[in-house]
Amino acid sequence: MQARDPAAKRYADAVFGIASDSGEFDAWAGDLEDVAALFADPNAAAYFISSRFTQADKEAVIDAALPDAAGPARSLAKLLVRKRRTALAPQIGDAFLARINAARGVAAAAVTTAVPLDDAARAAVEAAVRGYAAAETVELEELVDPAVIGGAVVRIGDRIIDGSVRTRLASLRRSLAGGGA
Repeated sequence: MQARDPAAKRYADAVFGIASDSGEFDAWAGDLEDVAALFADPNAAAYFISSRFTQADKEAVIDAALPDAAGPARSLAKLLVRKRRTALAPQIGDAFLARINAARGVAAAAVTTAVPLDDAARAAVEAAVRGYAAAETVELEELVDPAVIGGAVVRIGDRIIDGSVRTRLASLRRSLAGGGA
C-alpha cells in the first residue's frame, strides 16, 4: 500500500464535511470513484497535465466525462486539475472511505496468510481487529501469499501488524549476522 499524501487526507476531510451536511456519503463515494477512474486513464491524465489546453477546455472535458457525478464532485475534479493534483484522486477516495468507515464504526482490514483462513482463524482475526481498531464491525479482505510461510500480516488502514514467520526469520537472520555468529 502506498503512503497517503497528507493533502489527500485534507481533501477527503473537506469532502466528508460536505457529505455530512447532505448525508450523501454513498453518492460521494461513487462520484470519487468515478473521478479517480477518469484521472487514472493514461490518455486523460496526459490531457489534464498538458499546458496546451486551457483550464476551460479541461473543465468542459470533466463535465462531459462525468455527467452523472454531482456538481460538487465535478468541482473537486476541476480543482484537482487547476492545482495539478489529479494523481491524488485515488488517495482522496480511499481516505474518504476510511472516514465513512470510522464514522460508521467499521474497520476495514486486509489479512495476508500463507493458506486460506478457516472459520475459527477468521473469527480470531476479526476479533483482534475489532479490539485494535475499537470498531463494531470488521470488513476483512483475505489474501493468500505462500511467501508469508506462516502467521499473518494484517493491514488496518495505514497500520501494518506483521506476525508472519517470514518476518520473524528475517529478524532472526539479522540478529545472528549482527551478533557475529
